[in-house]
Amino acid sequence: MSESGVETVDIRDSSLNDLFAEHVARSPDAPAVTYGAVTLTYRQLDRVTNSLAARLRELGVRRDRLVAFQADRNLSVVVGMLATVKAGGAYLALDPAHPVSRLRTILEESEPVALLSEAGTDEPSGLGIPVVPVAEHLKDAVRDDTAHDVPAAGDSGPDDLAYVVYTSGSTGAPKGICITHRNVVQRTRNTDYLSFEAGDRVAQISNAAFDAATIEVWGALLNGGELIGFDRDTVLSPGRLATALRERLIDTMVIATPLFNQLAADDPSTFATVSQVLVGGDVMAVRPAGSVAALPGCTLLNGYGPAECTTLGTAHRVTPMPEGQLRVPIGRPVSNTTCYVLDDSLRPQPAGTPGQLYIGGDGVARGYLGRPDLTKERFLPDPFTTEPEGRMYATGDLVCQLPDGSLDFLGRADFQVKIRGFRVEMNEVDSTLLLHSGIREAVTVADADPRTGEKTLVSYYVGAGEASPETRELLAFLRDRLPEYMVPSRLVRLPELPKNANMKVDREQLPSPAASTSLADASQADGDDRRAEADARPDAGTLDGEIATLIGDLLGVPSFGREENFFESGGQSMLAIRLLTQVGRRFGVNLTLGEFFEDPTARGIGGLVRQRTVPAARPGEGRS
Repeated sequence: MSESGVETVDIRDSSLNDLFAEHVARSPDAPAVTYGAVTLTYRQLDRVTNSLAARLRELGVRRDRLVAFQADRNLSVVVGMLATVKAGGAYLALDPAHPVSRLRTILEESEPVALLSEAGTDEPSGLGIPVVPVAEHLKDAVRDDTAHDVPAAGDSGPDDLAYVVYTSGSTGAPKGICITHRNVVQRTRNTDYLSFEAGDRVAQISNAAFDAATIEVWGALLNGGELIGFDRDTVLSPGRLATALRERLIDTMVIATPLFNQLAADDPSTFATVSQVLVGGDVMAVRPAGSVAALPGCTLLNGYGPAECTTLGTAHRVTPMPEGQLRVPIGRPVSNTTCYVLDDSLRPQPAGTPGQLYIGGDGVARGYLGRPDLTKERFLPDPFTTEPEGRMYATGDLVCQLPDGSLDFLGRADFQVKIRGFRVEMNEVDSTLLLHSGIREAVTVADADPRTGEKTLVSYYVGAGEASPETRELLAFLRDRLPEYMVPSRLVRLPELPKNANMKVDREQLPSPAASTSLADASQADGDDRRAEADARPDAGTLDGEIATLIGDLLGVPSFGREENFFESGGQSMLAIRLLTQVGRRFGVNLTLGEFFEDPTARGIGGLVRQRTVPAARPGEGRS
């Protein structure tokens, strides 16, 4: 059993509104948030959020009622979060990159009172939810109007909902996790894993639908810091990110593990000017972590925690590690948190013996939205606490306690996995595959991508006779229904799924993914005629040919055509970042992921390189 973190100040009865108001009163003219050229002081942020909160109250926002917003990284997101809790409600962040069908499912279940948008975009679900443009409340007239110094009458308490975040669900539908004010306060005030001080500059780089945004936004605003916004292109462009971190004088940043692993492997100095780097969401790579930990003045933390425990449960301060160390520990419980390593009978396991990790304390969420049975199954009474009605969350993760008391993460105990920092229930992928009329059976497993070492999804399926879809059709079907990180990188068709004596799928007998057809291989086979018609095989000595060779090497295919689509050929966003890093080194051109998405082909990249460089003499190319 691991010792509980130490609570330094009792703020358990404070709401987010209360603690933000402290800093408005204490330092009204201090900068609170900066996005691009726009900076709002604490007084100005207070006014614009009071204005929006009053409008939300008019629409019926009250305690535990939800307000949704569909945005990624911009000022309206931060304003919407704060205004919603001021109005007494709870916010629900929607990822605009998700398919409309998934967004509609979430909105139907959560029944938000209103939908916030940056400038009044259409409501995506067709459910008739009132749309409120945030831009109307960000005007100079609102920022400077003393009439908006009066707060809305939200009167939230510590046990009221602050937000709901959706994650993958095993039944095929996403599930909403209900987080209270107390949960957030205990993760962002008087913390012992990060130091948040007045005036600190905290990077806001996480998608608002990713629970790491909780630490970024409230860690800054509840401690008198300044939240500095980063747009998506900057976050996903290694060269631009390093420059922005340095130029914006960032003190603290939170970053998803897969992105950190790649950036740290390519160039550890990306983080050289940042004082504190909190990494979480997946397994930290040992060698790159050691390189960053060795940077002078940079504190690197390996964080662990499910969304059900308000982003974080444990943290480990990373130091340079000895050669041959296999894993970076996930550390000890953070403040106001208790961790237990238990067997199947909920008995504590001795150090060195694996067991399931259970997390207790003030960060444990209220439960799942509208799902009392699932809440009862995963949120259990805590038999080890003296707190009345204390609960603990069954993480489903296997850990063991190391001799120094820290925890070592061993893996999942079920069919859940982290892909690029996002939690995925593989049963949800299976359920989505089975929605296709041409699929009779399906099972999804996790595997390590041999090209990158990153975890990826592999789906095995059995077709339904003549209705069985081609690979491209099935891939398009999945992309219309699942977030990009949940779309398998390999689809393997089998005549039957292997079964055990009880007629359950025997995962041990599935063929090796390495020996099966990848999307890249299938794309190559499906597209031979199309590429021949387009004369898409560039000469290796041309610019497009060099880029196609880079892409082919990354995807593990012998040849890649100039017109072939990177993502339809098995590529994904982390590989795309690696590709753009290589293009930058090879041709001296810093391209963004957004630009690549416009035309994700060798031809498209070649066109951008030509636009930004003085044309050089290349075999077979003019100076166009």
